[in-house]
This record gives sequence, structure tokens and C-alpha cells, in this order.
Amino acid sequence: MSNNNAGTIVFTGGGTGGHIYPNLALIPEFEKRGYKAVYIGGEGKTMERSLARENKLKYYGIPVIKLVRSLSPSAMANNVKIPIALNRAVKQTKELLDKIKPVAVFSKGGFVSLPVVLAAKKCDIPVFAHESDLTLGLANKIAKKCGATVFKANPHAKFDGIQTGMPLRATLFGRKKSEAKQKLGISTSKKIVLVLGGSSGAQFLNAAVRDNFDKLTENYFILHVTGKNNKDGVKAAANNRSYAVFDYADDIADFYAASDVVLSRAGATAVYEISALKKRAVFVPLPKGVSRGDQIYNARLAEEYGATTLCQNEQFSDNFLSAIEKTLQNPPMRAISCDSNGKIAEFVCDSIRRGEKCKDKKPSRNGSQLSSC
Repeated sequence: MSNNNAGTIVFTGGGTGGHIYPNLALIPEFEKRGYKAVYIGGEGKTMERSLARENKLKYYGIPVIKLVRSLSPSAMANNVKIPIALNRAVKQTKELLDKIKPVAVFSKGGFVSLPVVLAAKKCDIPVFAHESDLTLGLANKIAKKCGATVFKANPHAKFDGIQTGMPLRATLFGRKKSEAKQKLGISTSKKIVLVLGGSSGAQFLNAAVRDNFDKLTENYFILHVTGKNNKDGVKAAANNRSYAVFDYADDIADFYAASDVVLSRAGATAVYEISALKKRAVFVPLPKGVSRGDQIYNARLAEEYGATTLCQNEQFSDNFLSAIEKTLQNPPMRAISCDSNGKIAEFVCDSIRRGEKCKDKKPSRNGSQLSSC
């Protein structure tokens, strides 16, 4: 039985869907247990703000700045501002936490989460973090050093943590293909290729569709999510009866359900969602240097479970069409482990009830327990 006054939990994470959607998947499990959820993310018209409000969550924006992994002059000019900006964000977040008085902070990582984690440490609020990738991202690495309890999704993860799999939204499941096609205005007997070009590195996948457009639409129906303001390169094809283009997938479950094969970047959330839905998939990981290399490992994991991986290299255009054809002939992906039955929520709630503050503790010289953070 849930306690209707169990307390408030602050959720944080943003910048990309991979840092937001798992939080949204977890929140209903906490609400079932009597907890109230609020969301802290970046200021302005951020993705996390939009999704939080769409899900009727109280939202607080804080000033954040992203580390740019480059030695270009613009990147260096940005990165030199980080210490001052981070200090300001931590101070503002601490004031928020003093006002909200949460019983815990749950972080999905990303640069947005770092001020919240650091402020929670100052306020002696227990922090829980979830890492989707093979290795810890920078924000989650700092959170772990500050004593956060870390959950991990990847079964081969190279860090200590509690293996739980990936939290997935319940709304992804149970859609019928025929109904999804009708909602999206698709009436065709052709195989449907869903191209998710609206995530990181969208331009490369969008260009691949544009450069192979005639051959693609000759053989398949292309359901193309380009990302906001990226339609221009393909708008001339809008009248083609084997092509439908969208800025954004308002309800990605319908797009997944309608498709026969999915072409996507290899962000962890996409890999786990597509595998859980047992779709056929071609993953094109972001190259190392463009990102920290985590998508390469995600794509290797996806291959273990039946996906096709296509490298972003000079041979990409030559292999693009054959990869789709090959994948359609292969069995669907098998599901990678995901959080089920509220495992994460139950663990967090048990920890809160026990009054745990910091996971990693070391004995002091006088024998008492000191936080390692």
C-alpha cells in the first residue's frame, strides 16, 4: 500500500531524450508509492521543460552550460565559462532544494543534472543516478564520486552499480500496426522504413535519405522523422506517395508500431526501446570524437541482440540500401533487459525509508562514518 504523503523526489536530466524519457518512465512507479515528482532542468525552451509540462510535472529551470568536446576556439571560449556558470547554477539549485525539501534526487545524467547533484550533496539529500551506457558519463561519474547510488542498464557495464536494465515508458507497448498506420495516414503494402533523423547527428541520416531517395521510395515506404527545422532538404519529395516526413514524433509508439525496420542513431534509449519492441533495426552510431564513443558500444550491444550496425564512413552510401534489405530478411531483435515491476523505484523507496544519505561511506579516525564525497 502506498503512502500518499511519502515526500517529493526531484528528477533531473536533459539535453536529449535519452536523459529525459527514462525519468518519465520511472515517475509513475514512484507516484504509485505515494511520492510526488518535480523536475529540474535547463532554463528556456528546453526539451526537458516541454516534456515535463506535457506530463503535467512541476518544472524548475536553472542556468546550465554544456561541455563542448572540441579544441576549436568557440568550444574553448564556451568551456572556460563553465566553472563560474556551474557555481551559479549550484547556488540557485541549492535555494530551490531548500524550498522543495525533497527526500531524494534522481539523476539521469547529462550536463543539466550536474548542478542538481552537487547542490543535493550540499543539502545532504540522497542521490540516485541511472547510467545507460557502457561507461559512466561525466555527470554520473561525478555523482558516483559524491556517493550517489548508481543503477546501470548495460549488462556489460564497466563500472560498479546495481544492474536494473533500462526504464521504458509503458505507453510504447500494445500498439497495433494497422491502427498506427491509419493514425499516421499511411496506406501501402510496401515495407515501412522508419528513419529517426531527429536525434544527435540528424543531418547525416537525413542526407542519407535524400541521397538515396529514389531507390528507397521505389522499394519501401519511408517514414522520416527529420528533427525540428530539418525538413528543407527533403520537402521537394513531400508529394511522393511512398514518403511521409515529420519534424518530430509526437507519439513515437505509433511510429515504431507502423514500421517494419527502424534506421536510427545508437543512443542507448533508442537501442533498448527498439529491442524491447522486437523490431528489426539498423543502427548508425555517432563516431568517436563527435561523441565520447558510447554509441559505438551501444551498437555492439544491439548487434548481440539481432540488430544490424552500419558504420558512418566512406562506404556508408554503398552499404546503406543493402543493410536495410538484409535487416528485413533477418529475425527481429531480441529484448535487452529493462527495468520491470518497478525494481528501481522499490530500491530507492526502501533506501529512503531506511534513511540512507550517501552510498559510499568510509570510517573516520574516531570510528564514525564519513561520506566519501
